[in-house]
Formats: sequence, C-alpha cells, structure tokens
Amino acid sequence: MKKRALLLLLVIALAIFSIGAQSAREVKDGRQEVRGQVKEIEKYGHALLDITIDDFHKAGYELGDTVDVVFDNGYKLTGIPFFNGYYVDRGQPLLRAYPGHENIAVCINYGKLNEVANVRPGSKVRIKLNSAGQALETQILNSLVYTKNRDDYKTDEIFANFREINAGNIAEGKLYRSASPVDNQYNRASYADMFASKVGIKTIINLADNKEDFESYLTKEDFNSPYAEGLYRQDSVILCAMSVDFASQSFAKKLVSHLVQLPGKQGPVLIHCTEGKDRAGFVSALVEALMGASYDEIVEDYMKSYENYYGITKENSPERYDIIVKNNIDAMLRKIAGVDNNTDLREADLAAGAENYLISNGMPAELVQGVKYFLSN
Repeated sequence: MKKRALLLLLVIALAIFSIGAQSAREVKDGRQEVRGQVKEIEKYGHALLDITIDDFHKAGYELGDTVDVVFDNGYKLTGIPFFNGYYVDRGQPLLRAYPGHENIAVCINYGKLNEVANVRPGSKVRIKLNSAGQALETQILNSLVYTKNRDDYKTDEIFANFREINAGNIAEGKLYRSASPVDNQYNRASYADMFASKVGIKTIINLADNKEDFESYLTKEDFNSPYAEGLYRQDSVILCAMSVDFASQSFAKKLVSHLVQLPGKQGPVLIHCTEGKDRAGFVSALVEALMGASYDEIVEDYMKSYENYYGITKENSPERYDIIVKNNIDAMLRKIAGVDNNTDLREADLAAGAENYLISNGMPAELVQGVKYFLSN
C-alpha cells in the first residue's frame, strides 16, 4: 500500500511539474505569448494586427527582441526582429511598431506579407519570444523618429524636404523633389505646395498615389494645396501609385511606363512620394545617374532627406550614416546600374546603367534621349 501511495504521489508531482513547465513556456524572459488577429491589410501588404503597441510592451517585449510569429493557416516566421522601422534588408520580415501608430504589424520590407503568408483580415496570429535583445544593436543604430511639428525644424524648406536636384547635367531650375504637396498626414503638404508654386512647377510626378487617392485628399478638411490641385485640373500631374519594392520587375516596368510621358510635359518638374525620401529617392537617383552624376553627388542628395528629417549627417552620426547609405541608396544604385554587391559603385558606369535600366524595362532608346534632352535644357 505504501508503495502504491508513493507511486501516486510521484505521478501527481510529475503532473504538477508538467503543468508548471507548460506555464513557463508561455512566459520566456518576462515576455508572455501574445495572441490576436489581423485587423486590416495596409496599402503595401503589411498585416496590421489588433494588438496595440502599448499592450505588446506590457507583455514584456522590447524593441530589438526577436520573435516567432505563427498564423492560423500554419505560416510561420521564426526569429524576426521587433523594430520601430524597416531596419531589415529588402524582402526580409519584421514585426513593426511604427512611431505614431497604435498597433503592431507583421511586414516584409519592400514586399507584400499578405500575399506571401496568404493572410487576410480575421486571420489569427500567435507571437512569442525567440531571443531577448538579439537585434537591439540594429534597433539602436537605425531607429529614426521625426516629428510633424513645423517648429521642430529650422526652415520651411527643411520641413517640406523640398530642394532642387542639380546633380550631373540637369539644367538649373528644371527638377525638384519634396514631400507630398497633397497628402497631409505629416502636416507637410501645404509647405511643399507653397514651394512648388514659388519655383513655378509645371509638372508633378506623384509616385505615391492613384486618381482615387489624389481626389480623396481634395475632400479632406485640412487640404490646403491649391497649386497642386490646379496642376491636377490641368492634367499636369503624373499619378504613378508605385509600390515601395524598388527592386521588383513590376516596379521598374510601371515606373518606365510613366516616365515616357516626361518629354511631352513642361518643366520645372517636381518628384515626390509621401515623405519624398525613398521612392522619390530612387527616381531621383535614377535620373541623376542618367544625367551623368557621380556616385558621391547621388549619395549626397539622397542623404539630404535624412539630414532634413532626422538631423543625420556624415559628421555627427558617421555610423548611422554609413549604414543608411549601404542599406538604402547603395542598394538602389546597384539595381539601377545592374551590378552586384562586390562592385565598387564609384567605379561603375552609372549613366550607362541607368540608360540600360530604362531601355530594358520598355523605354525606346529615342525616348531615353528625349528625357535627357528635356532635363538638360
């Protein structure tokens, strides 16, 4: 009888231990497993969850952790970083807690998570810790936050990220770039519109929006961009609605299909996306390369946006500056020039690469020459 009692006690103890071990698996390094569902699919395919950033932090998670994400269809992402920005290579996943946003999102940088994972609103998701602080160094080096408050910037031009593009053989007063003069989500639209009017912009290349997007801005209470609206009414706004995946074939084909209109338009021309930073950065780099700009000229123009928004310069933040150059503009120029990661971009023929990029993606050679003539005169 005593042996049976001892055996029973042992079985009970093992059961209790097993339950305790299961509970321990649900809380790792102070991070609890979090469950939720997809709230909506964002414009570029990111899966916005119904889990708030605050609640995720309350569950113990910190920026720089890596996590495992499992959707109810079995699709799993293992060891992806939890960042407040897109600090991963193109095509790589992350869990995003974007500044100013309320909820976390599962994303693929320059890709469509919803298509890759086959998820939709209502899809359930589980998130648990993979490794605490595994990607913290990357988070610290790359975390960039800017405000929407004009008073936090030295000038209106800096706030609007507005400037002339004058690298290479581009004619003076011919080409400009800025934040969106119509999408006011960052409070910059009226400032960009003011400068577009001031320099006499005749054509706008809007990389972010389609007709429906553009016309939705016109009905908003805070819309105050009469100059851009006037150009739109005159059919002088080229609406491109580009994705953010600059390295994709579809991006290249779509971009070229819009750029062929340029020789038939009037200058000066304004290029913009939403922030005037990445899609506008790619197109500006493409045009600058086509017009004979050097590697250093193109990098300087691209990084001006990071100085305007975040105050980052080569002098005051050399490590961050170099990481951004390597991950962003260098990657763009390698795509434009058609070279691999081992090629010294200072030695690459960027002009020939840009010309080939346009021709190989559908622009007739004579139109390439037309674009060059348009920009140089």
